[in-house]
Amino acid sequence: ALLRVYCCMFAARQVVGRSRLLPPAAGSAAGSPRLPVAHMVCNQSPPVDGQPSLMTFREVETLFHEFGHALQHMLTTVDEGLVAGIRGVEWDAVELPSQFMENWCYDRPTLYSFARHYQTGEALPEDMFSRLKAAKTFRSGTQMLRQVHFSSIDLELHSRFTPGAGESVFDRDAAVAQKTQVMPSFPQDRFLCSFSHIFAGGYSAGYYSYK
Repeated sequence: ALLRVYCCMFAARQVVGRSRLLPPAAGSAAGSPRLPVAHMVCNQSPPVDGQPSLMTFREVETLFHEFGHALQHMLTTVDEGLVAGIRGVEWDAVELPSQFMENWCYDRPTLYSFARHYQTGEALPEDMFSRLKAAKTFRSGTQMLRQVHFSSIDLELHSRFTPGAGESVFDRDAAVAQKTQVMPSFPQDRFLCSFSHIFAGGYSAGYYSYK
């Protein structure tokens, strides 16, 4: 074996709150062989009432995305566990392989190799494939601004925000939103409370890598 990947496909209680790649703990006995290992947590819809889990297209994208992280991690050539795999990747390139892998979801030969009706085996209709490709760029400018906002507030809070100086994190978020959003945020907006990437997900001041 050259590498190992473990997949946790379905959402479960008290596992991980979002889809992600979990590298194993670093370190092993001196001189023992160490294989690259990755754990993919996809949080997809589980089977219900005896019916198979039928993946949404977004879940397919998530699977390809996380597998991109897994490939980057498992194809490491570094022997030192603390800096091997995704641990030793510069922030500018952390999301490169994962987002690159998402493009295969829109590659016709790749998609049609598995996009079939689970009962009849009928291939995905051509018109649906065309709509999927068209939807990929629908409101792409809005999606770009969304990522710019996330990246900007992440950098603001981790480099220029001073706790206890009379301004709340929500005030700073609203100020950033004036530059990054077409429509103003609601005064009650508390999105930051669920922005786990930059508070508990390891992306502190590194969310910009998504774009």
